[in-house]
Amino acid sequence: MKSRRVFVIAAILSAPLAVLAQPAGAGFVGEWQGQVPGIGDARLIVTSVRPDGQIEGRMEFSLQSFVSTFGDKADSAKRTNRGVVSGSTLGIDSALGGKYELSRNGDQLSGTYTRGTTMSVAVSFKKT
Repeated sequence: MKSRRVFVIAAILSAPLAVLAQPAGAGFVGEWQGQVPGIGDARLIVTSVRPDGQIEGRMEFSLQSFVSTFGDKADSAKRTNRGVVSGSTLGIDSALGGKYELSRNGDQLSGTYTRGTTMSVAVSFKKT
């Protein structure tokens, strides 16, 4: 009986440690709503972050109802992006061309979207 109590107490005391042991990219998982100047309303849906930092999910744009999923590389023909989390930043190589460099601060992602040498705009997404 005593060993059972010790086990239960140990489980209760270790519960807060489980929260601290969440993967580093867990704060990026969820739905993010924003707007990309020159492109329009955008939604970023991150369903998971792999141990190597690569994200899974999709991006949706109101303009022409364009949807692109995340994969191993950016590919316009296949409509795939490549997104990688590193610390508090998320870099996305876009299927539409260009790159997002975003920093997470709580429920906000902000940074820039750059495409070639002619387009560099400030972007932000808010977690919904």
